[in-house]
Order: sequence, then structure tokens, then C-alpha cells
Amino acid sequence: MEQARARNKQTPPFQVTREYKLFHGDEPQPASDVKAEINVTGPTQRDYKIVASNGSDRGERVVRKILDHEVQSEKMTPPPSAIISENYNFNLEGRQEFEGVNCYVLGLKPQRQEPGLIEGRAWVDPVTFDLRKIEGKLAKSPSFWVREVNVSVNFGEMGGIWTQVASHAVADVRVLGKYTVQGQVLDLQASTAVASNLSAQKKMPARRRSELPAAFVYGSGSLARR
Repeated sequence: MEQARARNKQTPPFQVTREYKLFHGDEPQPASDVKAEINVTGPTQRDYKIVASNGSDRGERVVRKILDHEVQSEKMTPPPSAIISENYNFNLEGRQEFEGVNCYVLGLKPQRQEPGLIEGRAWVDPVTFDLRKIEGKLAKSPSFWVREVNVSVNFGEMGGIWTQVASHAVADVRVLGKYTVQGQVLDLQASTAVASNLSAQKKMPARRRSELPAAFVYGSGSLARR
């Protein structure tokens, strides 16, 4: 699985558009709806820009924290979001069908108590060894204000790129109650010349810190098939 990950990280540049919806409590309508473009220009290089934001400004602050965490994680060695032996101990729990594929199910036990690691399970394709799903809770709360964060991330192929296609995260925030962030990929375009969005932008002033966690949604690297 790790060899497949290393091989598949050699992907051509591409741009992915994601939509994030922030819900408060059990309200059926989102408090915020945010769209972002993420440019992946190399195995450890990515940047992003917010292209639309509606509703509460808290949603945009949360999405920026999610994407900042994702950008920085990819530059670290090992990446804290990677499902690899440097980060986890694994045990085979059996097989389970997911989206029509009889996947291996691996138990994930983090080797360290860090907010970027997940204690839970991973569904792995039995032929390609691509990750198809990750589910669990963050090994450590990212903030005093957050009691617990439960996450679920689905992966799939878009335009020949194996990438995160949907995510669901629920945080129990002190005083403020439950918050849910739902993410999904709207579009993916491969390109040999994806330009950096952030390098051309002026530095933004420091933003007021959100009460929600920086690693609210599992930051995942994209994987390309052979």
C-alpha cells in the first residue's frame, strides 16, 4: 500500500474545485457555503483560493483553516495525514464491500497522539491498494474548545486522478455545540501548467481565530492511478 502511494504521488499538475457546507447543530440548512480551488503542482506542492463564500463568515474561516492545514501537511515528512507505517500501526480486520468493491478493512492505531492522525478504520482496494474510505476520530483534540472530532473521507477517481471526493466531519465544540462540515469535489481538471494562485496574491492580514479546529476535515493527499 505504501509503495502504491509513493508511485501514485507522481501525478501531473491538476486543479480541483471543492464545496464545503457548514451546519450548526441539527439545522437542515447550512450556515455557510464555501467553494475553493486547490492547485496541486507537485507531490508536496499545493495552494488554494476561495472563489465563493455565502452565509456566515465563520464558514470561510473554517475552510481556510482546513486548507491551510492541508497545504502545510503535504510539506512535512512524513505527512501527518498519510496512511503509512510512520504514522500508524495496522491490523487487518477483514473484508467489507464498499461501493461494489470487496475491500480490505484495516484498523488504524496512531503511533502518536496528534490532531492530524485518525483512530479508526481504512477501506483499501484489494487490487490497486488505493484508499477508498477512512473513518474514525482525531487521535487528539486540536483545541481545548473541541471535545471530539469524528471524520469520514471517501476517495475515488476523477479525470484519471485518485483523490478525495467527499468528506464529513462533526465536532463537539464547547459552549457552541455541534458543528458539521460536509465537503465534496465539484470538478477536477488536469493541466501541465497549473499556475500558483497564492503566490500572485498579496499577503492577507491576520484573521480572527475561529473557535473551530484547524484540522476539522482530514487533509488528504491526492493519488493518481498508474
